[in-house]
Amino acid sequence: MTILQDDYNTQRPILGISEYGRHVQEYIEHIKSLPSKEERTSWVHNLAGIMATLNPDIKLQVNYKEILWGHIFQMADYDLDVDCPYEIVQVKQEFKRPEHLGYNASGIRFRFYGRNLQMMIDKAGEMEDGELKQDLVNMIASFMYNSCKAWNNENLSNEVIAEHLKTLSKGQLKIEGSELVVSADTTLNVRQPLPQKTNNFGRNNNNKNKNNKNRGKNFRRF
Repeated sequence: MTILQDDYNTQRPILGISEYGRHVQEYIEHIKSLPSKEERTSWVHNLAGIMATLNPDIKLQVNYKEILWGHIFQMADYDLDVDCPYEIVQVKQEFKRPEHLGYNASGIRFRFYGRNLQMMIDKAGEMEDGELKQDLVNMIASFMYNSCKAWNNENLSNEVIAEHLKTLSKGQLKIEGSELVVSADTTLNVRQPLPQKTNNFGRNNNNKNKNNKNRGKNFRRF
């Protein structure tokens, strides 16, 4: 029984110029393995014609043949022993993988609240006690209530919100649930009723029919 091996592009060598595809890259690797220099040169001439067919727009440039030979040498990593009719300028580009950006190290205790809420809670914890701070805490509590309702379809009680505030503020916001004034946003997820279409055409026809009947009743023969 023969087991086919998976061949993924991520496991293959990096393409010199990805626009030409992997078949052209493999074609060049085959040319490099040919024993005769004359044979290799002939194959490169043929490959340049194939590449011009794959990329016909390049023929609009005056020196397109020189450009194609330069591309071939670049994809061959400039390791190609052939009789080149042009002077090839080596443009060595080393492939460098982008640095890993990493993830935000600071975790979110309750994901459905989001990260901006933590900034608001930290700001409220730094404020002095007073009416302004209480208003901000009530606004935060209302946001927490509506966020949980939107994401989890669950209505939080004031006591649970107060406990979450205490946890997220690391004990700086100690408030009883009975002291919170939570405003439920009733505009969320509420579909406005569509305007009902009135059948004026039907009404007009009915009125015309009634008028015609009345005319028939009022008509007298003399």
